[in-house]
Amino acid sequence: MTRKEQLAALAVQAGREMVRIGAEHGINSEPARQAARRSDIAVTAAQAAGCTAADYERARRTR
Repeated sequence: MTRKEQLAALAVQAGREMVRIGAEHGINSEPARQAARRSDIAVTAAQAAGCTAADYERARRTR
């Protein structure tokens, strides 16, 4: 798995986790805010690596 593929997979995973935590604790809770920050960091890193919508879609299908 390339670095770009790894970063896309991490961004997808972080987004899923953010949604799960928001549903579990409430969207305005501290755990949800922390999850949103982690997701933002993951997406920013993936974008900096040149990930495209196709990379995220591939990560969604394989993870």
